[in-house]
Amino acid sequence: MIPANKKIDSVVWGGTAITMDPSLRVVSDAVITISSGKIQSISSERNFTPPDGLESTDARGCLVMPGLINGHTHAGMTLLRGIADDLPLYDWLRKHIFPLERKLGSQEFVSLGTKLACLEMIRSGTTLFNDMYYFEEATAKTANEMGIRAICGQTYVGISGVEITSELFQKFDSFFAEIQNYPLIIGAIAPHSIYGLPEKLWKEMISYAERNNLLVHTHLCEAKEEFEKIKLERGVTPVEWFESIGLWERKTVCAHSVELSASDISFLGKRKVGIVYNPESNLKLGNGICPVVELRAAGAPVSFGTDSTASNNNLDLFREADFGTKIQAFKYGVGKLPALESVKMLTIEGAKALYMDHLVGSLETGKSADLIILDVRSPHAVPIYDWYSYLVYSASQSDVRDTMVAGQLLMKNRQMLRCDEKGILDEAQRWGIRIKKLDLSLRKRRWIDYFF
Repeated sequence: MIPANKKIDSVVWGGTAITMDPSLRVVSDAVITISSGKIQSISSERNFTPPDGLESTDARGCLVMPGLINGHTHAGMTLLRGIADDLPLYDWLRKHIFPLERKLGSQEFVSLGTKLACLEMIRSGTTLFNDMYYFEEATAKTANEMGIRAICGQTYVGISGVEITSELFQKFDSFFAEIQNYPLIIGAIAPHSIYGLPEKLWKEMISYAERNNLLVHTHLCEAKEEFEKIKLERGVTPVEWFESIGLWERKTVCAHSVELSASDISFLGKRKVGIVYNPESNLKLGNGICPVVELRAAGAPVSFGTDSTASNNNLDLFREADFGTKIQAFKYGVGKLPALESVKMLTIEGAKALYMDHLVGSLETGKSADLIILDVRSPHAVPIYDWYSYLVYSASQSDVRDTMVAGQLLMKNRQMLRCDEKGILDEAQRWGIRIKKLDLSLRKRRWIDYFF
């Protein structure tokens, strides 16, 4: 029954709702009422008939759940999908990615890359992504226009040659002023890595984050070489070095976290540092497996992430969860990361890792109506004995029928509602031709440009 004393804008009804609330309530014949972008009520009502004049979404025969959370992306890089496959991390970065970014980096490049990324994420059920990239104001504007929620981290990495260090904090100030106009966007700073910035600049970054109460998003211990180099040069692990300069006093999200000592894991767990598990990217670049089971046991909240399409090559979190859960079974033993726990990492625990669980991650009264509806009647889904098992091991992005953020449908019956899908794809194809030619040109003179 819809509450008579409350203004309701829309209703999602008839499906089975996996709420991911503290009691993990599953509601059959669910009626979810929405007002001003927030969930007003969730109840079970058979033979429900939506009132005349009320916008309604019929979810009968479908699964309704919180939107998926992508904890680590570089959305603006999406036009570089597959440009330099089958290379180790540092060759991939220094010989291909950084040179291309120096040549291509612009508002236009990032805006189109983000449009393509948002299109893919909306289609595959992602409603929140945590991003770091250059020209992040373009990412913020584009994501807000397309209706998807994002944490946008303005990045810096000195060795890339893309940005001018002396203008950095002025650029940050301008970025945070601009995104005040975008209600779906939260700003962050995203210093690239321990090796990407000198110590003095890292300390200035942390001070800036403290003054402005900002989230810090960075890469941590992505590869063995990084861990060993820092240990050799500074006598401590990267986690210990960051402790010495005060990073862990700030809200911090760390992508990758593959190479960690036992004491590092214990420390990150006690501090509740947000960790992002990017299994496909980590394995594709040959960097290893994040110790997810140990980090969660220590107390660290963990989110799934895809990383960029240049190192993955997709933004499909269902694929990420399937692959990532199996990899943890290989590392720790079957059942050490059960399907239910992986679904938590896609939703409510992912939100905790990003310090966003007050707003998203579960279907609860008062939270934002960020949800997805899955058609569970495809041959690969039937029969379903356990919802969580289906979501991790069987679900496909093609199962996502509807995607909603803040009560607004972005996709309905697999049709995009807020963007010109064909126009985005056509423009991306044109850019792809240009990028391929540029990469071939750069390779011919690489021996001059990249000796560092």
